[in-house]
Amino acid sequence: MLDHFVDWVCEQLEKKSNSPRYIQLQKAIEMAIEKQLLNVGEFLPPERRLAELLNISRVTVSKAMQILEEKGVIIRQQGIGTQVAKPGCSSLNQAVGFTSQIIKEGGTVSNYWLSRNIIPAPEEIAKKLSINTGEPIAELRRIRLANGMPVSLENTYIPRLYLPHPELLEGSLYAHWEGQNIHLTNVHHKIKAISCPTDLAILLNVAESSPLLQIHQISLNNQNDIIEFSEILCRGDIYGLDFNSPQNIDINYKPQNN
Repeated sequence: MLDHFVDWVCEQLEKKSNSPRYIQLQKAIEMAIEKQLLNVGEFLPPERRLAELLNISRVTVSKAMQILEEKGVIIRQQGIGTQVAKPGCSSLNQAVGFTSQIIKEGGTVSNYWLSRNIIPAPEEIAKKLSINTGEPIAELRRIRLANGMPVSLENTYIPRLYLPHPELLEGSLYAHWEGQNIHLTNVHHKIKAISCPTDLAILLNVAESSPLLQIHQISLNNQNDIIEFSEILCRGDIYGLDFNSPQNIDINYKPQNN
């Protein structure tokens, strides 16, 4: 099946197009997956090998893969490989977030910002980021909305080096980082269920003590530096966990009708 996939993608790349080469490749891979030339969970060849098979540059392959990852079409995991993603799920091992998943579902994404500031790192947050207490960090606090409905609260803390002007951020943090050539290669999570406190119930438009999914996330770059600590509180009536294997935990967004 892999040979058939490569041959089909080669044929698509031979067609005339005014689009950049990496966009052509990204669209060809998406179409191949839609045609089930690769099935959910199957692995793509490593980027270097794929570049050789398609007779294109590795940079072209890497750019196409970044777009596919942001859209949630594939899952890239360091030391494991690149897999076709399960529709409607975002693996907690990948560095694609809320934005790409909702867009993939055909929805709209927006933010209600509570804070976008540079602050001195509190002791507890400094430990999470492996920096000194009081060092400047970016603090992002926002309510995430899907189709206008509040679905989660995100509190994110980033060393200033990786987000010196948090007030300018509007949409996806990960898309912003990709544009700055900052790549996440490893993400660690701690997950538990909690009851929604009164103040957060008002922000998320749910009843007090409703179930929430609490996710503590630490993200590392390709130099193995910690560049993000986040606490994400998701509405339990909208998100759920799917344990497919010890290495593959999916967080599922369930669209609701208003």
